[in-house]
Amino acid sequence: MKAGMYYGIKDVRLEDLPKPAAGKNDVVIKVVSAGICGTDVHAYLHNGDPVGIHSGNQFGHEFVGQVVECGENVKDISAGMRVTINPTARIPLGRGLNSTEIADMSGAFSEYVLVEEAKMGWNVFQLPDSLPFEKAVLTEPLSVSTHGVNCAGLSGGEKALVYGAGTIGLCAIAALQNKGVSQIIVSDINDGRLAMAKELGAIPFNSKNGSLPDFVKAQFGTVKGNSDEDCIDAGVVIDCAGVGSVISEFMDNAKTLSKLIVIAVHGANVELSPYWLLAKEVSLIGSRGYTPADIQDAIAALARPGCRLPAIITARYPHGDFVKAMAKAAEPSSIKVAVDYE
Repeated sequence: MKAGMYYGIKDVRLEDLPKPAAGKNDVVIKVVSAGICGTDVHAYLHNGDPVGIHSGNQFGHEFVGQVVECGENVKDISAGMRVTINPTARIPLGRGLNSTEIADMSGAFSEYVLVEEAKMGWNVFQLPDSLPFEKAVLTEPLSVSTHGVNCAGLSGGEKALVYGAGTIGLCAIAALQNKGVSQIIVSDINDGRLAMAKELGAIPFNSKNGSLPDFVKAQFGTVKGNSDEDCIDAGVVIDCAGVGSVISEFMDNAKTLSKLIVIAVHGANVELSPYWLLAKEVSLIGSRGYTPADIQDAIAALARPGCRLPAIITARYPHGDFVKAMAKAAEPSSIKVAVDYE
């Protein structure tokens, strides 16, 4: 099979490897479409080791495809099924790889992927016939955002603020909409990405152009806090930016009992005001990865007739042009690049 391999900074190749074979408890999936993640781009531009992509290995973890081989002990999965996977559970733990390495070296940029100890609803998920592969390829990044939104425990009528209009921030719009949240402000400094946020149904704001808290107050209104301070009327704030000022800005402006969901990876520690944490009774919630329930929610969200998320795919390349696809994904103007195998 043709396999996408990682060797180092700006060194990715398409090479020939043996096609994997299914053991008694495994399945083999023929990849139909794969997405290039920010993790893959980080490895391409900087260094793969910190993100679990080591030199000389297959990589990629966002993909959809069709089951072509099943082990004799596998139940509820059959050849021909249209599926995606939970890459963090692609193989069992205990072989010297952590869940990040297991996921990020799944081999989504190869023609076939082996899933060991395959179980429907755990590490393999069937796609509805109404959801085409070219849309379903967004299941994994949408699952990341869906987990964050699910951590917030929303009732559906909240107003939301999202920091960051990259892939995960844009996916957060769809995840919020899937939970009944329609009033969403998205902040970024990239006008192209903000235009995409607007296309998806959010209110965009370029934070280079003024005060984000003032903009949110003008759009959503203000409420009084426990210390009689003016607060932004947003029940949930989602950090998909990873900028240190996000947390302090939230603490200074959050309304009582609101929640900050941190999905982004921060590169440095930040100061936190224990007084405002107490006075506002806010919740700071970390969100890492996803659960099987989040993946099912993401699939359902993509299958909704009104879901506009597939617009974030800004370029598609055939598998034979995988190396070109990686270079394109690394361009600042790209949001999501997909690799198609058929």
